[in-house]
Amino acid sequence: MSTRLRALLVAPLLAALLLGGCGIPDGTDVRRIGPGPSTGTSAGDDVAPTRHGRESTLEPKTFVQYYLEAAAGDPSGAMERVKDFLSPSAAAKLRAPLPDIRVVHLVEDPLVNPGSDAVTLRAQTIGSLGHNGTLDPVSDGRTIEYKLTVGYISGKNGLFVTNAPSVLLISDSALNAFYERRNLYFWNLEQTGLVPDLRYLSKDLPSEQAPNEILKWLIEGPSQLLEGTVVELPEGTALDGNVPAVSDDTLQINLSGQSVQPADDPDALDRLRRQLMWSLRPNLPRTLKLRVGSQDQHSYEGNEYLTSNLAYSLASRPERFLIYNGQVRRMSRFANPTEPVPVLRPEANRNIRAAALAAAGDRRFAALVVDAGARQELRVAAAPAGEQAEPARVSLPGGSTGQPVWAITSEDPHIPAVGLITVGGRLYSFASDGSPVAAVAVPGASSGITAVAVAPDGRRIALAAGGRVFIASLATNGDGVQVRQSRHILTSPLRQVTALDWSSETWLTVAGARADRNRVAIFEVTLDGTQVSARLDDIGTANVSYLAAYPVGPTAGKDSSDNVAYVANGAAFDVQYGPIRIIVGDLAEPVANPPSGVAPTSPFFLR
Repeated sequence: MSTRLRALLVAPLLAALLLGGCGIPDGTDVRRIGPGPSTGTSAGDDVAPTRHGRESTLEPKTFVQYYLEAAAGDPSGAMERVKDFLSPSAAAKLRAPLPDIRVVHLVEDPLVNPGSDAVTLRAQTIGSLGHNGTLDPVSDGRTIEYKLTVGYISGKNGLFVTNAPSVLLISDSALNAFYERRNLYFWNLEQTGLVPDLRYLSKDLPSEQAPNEILKWLIEGPSQLLEGTVVELPEGTALDGNVPAVSDDTLQINLSGQSVQPADDPDALDRLRRQLMWSLRPNLPRTLKLRVGSQDQHSYEGNEYLTSNLAYSLASRPERFLIYNGQVRRMSRFANPTEPVPVLRPEANRNIRAAALAAAGDRRFAALVVDAGARQELRVAAAPAGEQAEPARVSLPGGSTGQPVWAITSEDPHIPAVGLITVGGRLYSFASDGSPVAAVAVPGASSGITAVAVAPDGRRIALAAGGRVFIASLATNGDGVQVRQSRHILTSPLRQVTALDWSSETWLTVAGARADRNRVAIFEVTLDGTQVSARLDDIGTANVSYLAAYPVGPTAGKDSSDNVAYVANGAAFDVQYGPIRIIVGDLAEPVANPPSGVAPTSPFFLR
């Protein structure tokens, strides 16, 4: 059984142990309590998780764990559920309105000393959970101590929190137990594809009410991470009455006339229904009926809307490549192994240190880092599928050069594709037309950037900077490529992250040095840091210098990629069954006399 499967199977047992009072110390193989990457998007149900009341236990540690669950769930009752755990005097100090719920990760069991009512919680902040299901990562990696007192009150049964922090706290284990992860979708600024916006929907909410809540969140707008990088619904968009429960396998939605601008634009209406269908997909029945203002009602069926999400086009069997002896070569056992390398003419396929290939419809794009004498140079090219092009030469600034990645691509040959690359610890953008690279400022992570990875939608990126992981949003305008928002996420099983890539729309695969011992590991982590699961919990002591994953699509039924590879100490390895060393025999085209000391490296995928 693989390490990955073992991690997923033991997670429910760990959750049970925690609820029974056994805490999970910082640095364990599976840190966040709850399941690993899911086997699919849940449609929700009427069965909420078991909620523990104040009198459910007399054991102080377990009581504090239950207290850290109280605010989780339906936000309208969060304050009262927390007050149920408080003594009358402590409850009187807890007054509305309070800020959003703070989600924390306990780095150790609550510290309870016999004979004392004082309890210390040592925790790292993950983020702030808003009323609209957004979780804004605000972690700085520090451990904070929260002080509270737990004791008895004369004449009353059970334990009480007699002195509490003036903030609503929930643990990450409570977040994963009492909420369902849901993606809302907004159109990118070019309105060429939908961008997912991760939210947390309370499991207390009956499934028939979920569409109403999702519609309200869509109308309210995107999360802070996507502000300025996606299109909000038109001003004045509103629900015309509540969304009724599904009847005859049909969901009826009525919106105000301002929901489509201009009102007579059929493309605008079509974009709206695609956005709604993707956002409601877990609750979507066979038919969606949509009425906007006084317009005629429209009925939509089938799966044609799925093509609006670029992640849907991800292949179940990708095309895979690597660098061998300075050339881009195809790998066997993957798609199209006998086809020529896209875009590249044979004479251009040499002296290559790193490469990226991408596709948009019938267009193909190549970015190459090559040795050009005493310096490195970027070469870029674009061509229709099956054709080749002469690459343009692009100068790079001095410094160590990382892996190029394509971000925003277009089927239109008149619109250059946009890519990203790290040089000397800074982020730069480049284009398929050969224009000069341009520095890209990253708020909070402007230097020390060693790796960049792009989400399937092309508008969200992940960065390894200073050993930490940042999630950011990307936009292009007349001023070039801009990073609008940036958030540091918590990855505490790793003290230093060195490489990363997207495993799905909402999960990352990250590699680095473990926090608990001098070993290297690969973990899966949600893009907000709320859940972490071990992929390979020990791969030796050599740092991972490069990692590549081919994300699974949103309809694949899972969140974890089967196609992950990495490089450590110059050697390339597959992750799925491994690590397994990638050798010359894995090349699609056999090598008759392999040169001594030359090994395959930098495996990557056509994206």
